Amino acid sequence: MKFPAWFLFALCLFLVRPALDAQEYNSIPLDSDVYTVIENAVLRGLVRPPPSARPWPQSQVRDTLTEILNAGISEREAGIVRRLLESFVRSAGLSLQEGRYYSESFLKSGTRVSFEGGINWESMFSTRVPSPAFGSVNMGTMYIAGDMGSRLSWNFNIKAGFLYVDRDILGSRPNPPYIDTKYGRPANPYSGGPYYDANGILINHEYYYDIPLQSYSLVYDIPAWFPGTFTKEWEGAVFPPADLGGYHAWPDSFAFGYEIISEINASFFDKRLAFRFGRMRRDWGPEGNGASLVLNASARPFVAAEGSAVVTRWMNFSFLTGALEYMKTNNQWMDADPFQNLFTLAMLEFNPGRFIHIDFGSATVWPKRFDLGYLFPVNSNFFYQNNVGDFDNLALFGDFEIRIPGKFKVWGSLYLDEARFDTGLGSFLHNDRNMYAIQGGTKINIPWLPFASLTLRYTKVEPYCYTHEYTETPWTRVPIDTAYINNGESLGMYLPPNSDEALLRIEAIMLPGTKIHAQYQMIRHGTDWGSGRVDGSSLGDKIYKDANTEKSFLEDGVYQWRHVFKIGGTYSLKTRKIPLSLFAEAGIVVTRYTKGGQTTFDPATGYVIKEEQGGYKSYSSPEYHPRTDFVMSVGFKVFP
Repeated sequence: MKFPAWFLFALCLFLVRPALDAQEYNSIPLDSDVYTVIENAVLRGLVRPPPSARPWPQSQVRDTLTEILNAGISEREAGIVRRLLESFVRSAGLSLQEGRYYSESFLKSGTRVSFEGGINWESMFSTRVPSPAFGSVNMGTMYIAGDMGSRLSWNFNIKAGFLYVDRDILGSRPNPPYIDTKYGRPANPYSGGPYYDANGILINHEYYYDIPLQSYSLVYDIPAWFPGTFTKEWEGAVFPPADLGGYHAWPDSFAFGYEIISEINASFFDKRLAFRFGRMRRDWGPEGNGASLVLNASARPFVAAEGSAVVTRWMNFSFLTGALEYMKTNNQWMDADPFQNLFTLAMLEFNPGRFIHIDFGSATVWPKRFDLGYLFPVNSNFFYQNNVGDFDNLALFGDFEIRIPGKFKVWGSLYLDEARFDTGLGSFLHNDRNMYAIQGGTKINIPWLPFASLTLRYTKVEPYCYTHEYTETPWTRVPIDTAYINNGESLGMYLPPNSDEALLRIEAIMLPGTKIHAQYQMIRHGTDWGSGRVDGSSLGDKIYKDANTEKSFLEDGVYQWRHVFKIGGTYSLKTRKIPLSLFAEAGIVVTRYTKGGQTTFDPATGYVIKEEQGGYKSYSSPEYHPRTDFVMSVGFKVFP
């Protein structure tokens, strides 16, 4: 029997399609359930841990999920894993159920090429009562993606929509000056602003390079979101309908905004070496998304070239170099010079079995220049930073983890920004000059619930951590701000400097597409506004190294205490053939203040003159008043 050539080609395409998945090497977003499933499987000893540099490519996730499926899990859990694996399979043509179009073909050389395009929409509404506050983010996404042969994948996403986010003005704080080394006096290093007086009244937008100026920044709170959870979902500006040609920094009124996420990925040597060039959110560390001290899932996305190598079965090496984005602080264009920074990160990790994980590495924020030393991934950032003259902001980090498979794990993490080791242990722990963050915790498997765990975690971010003084370099015409921030938000932990957090969280994936959680947090933070502010409590603070000021947590000023109780979950209707998912979260935020000692600042420079330390006690004033709020967020996603 004879068959036309096109029929044989179509038959072959049909037969091989189940083994070929779209976007083979594109990354899986950090909010996907696959990370919860894989993290729980590693905790139980079902699989070896993947590299700690996330997001992971689809091929790696699919292989790990398949390994979990074959590891003897319960039928209930197997159903959850199968559902996740099915989400990677594409059917040719237009799918109204998924909101996408997919096709694949073969070139004359036999190379497979795939293409996918789709849309989705997500809306979220959040509110606070009894003192009313509201916020809403509504964004539609259009994307195109595909594979080019067996080694390369690409993806382009553009999100656009409308949003509105209330802010509370807590007070103001002095802007740190730049000490002009030529004249030995304070000088503001760049133009822009806005500049305010101590009462928060706008005073000017002028240039001040060589005269003293004590200006102030307003300190805001995002009241309709739970503490530590809000991160901007738009690029550098938003555009109110009444001023579409303007450049507004915040959606204090109804405004339009957009965000672009894109990537090109390649894989070699049987998936043991992967490269990515893209702009996205990332999370580096073994503890799970949102816990990293060095590159956190809450950090704003940025463009970077990165790679990951599986050197051996028990050793991985990851590296990254990217361009950070400067912060927009007002509704006018500003001089971006002080924020022209690049960022390099490298991590070496060891997994000698299912019981131990060790990783360490370095991160560097450096003024933009063509510098092969930081671009070369095998070079040591630690030594190279000294080779070029110690102009850059170098940080060291490490994690140590012990697992008892099927039971629990314990871990400890350290992020060391800058420090002096010649002052003794006592001075090291109490000197502002030593800027670091620490974390320790345990995660316990809950065997009677599917992919469930209980996390107990403590994190402490010391004063001035993630900040840096203005730096003069041979490569720039103005002093550079090499703080460990991107677009105004920390690259590391979401907690501000001079704060700590105790967290207790339980989460589980009950059914395919159904995830629940309950959480308690206590967050304590030195206030960075008002008469009782504590130095080093803001990302905008700049330490004056020659002062050697000391810190005494809770005992050197007014501290804000927040107790957060919340529950929430997501539910997907895709199992019922409805392209819709719902999510909700509700809880209580109890805010209190304590006062201990007093810090006196120089009114001309904003630097500390005198510190009085002592015990602390409950405190209330018009500036710092206790409150109890109810916060609730609801939302939906079409074509999830």
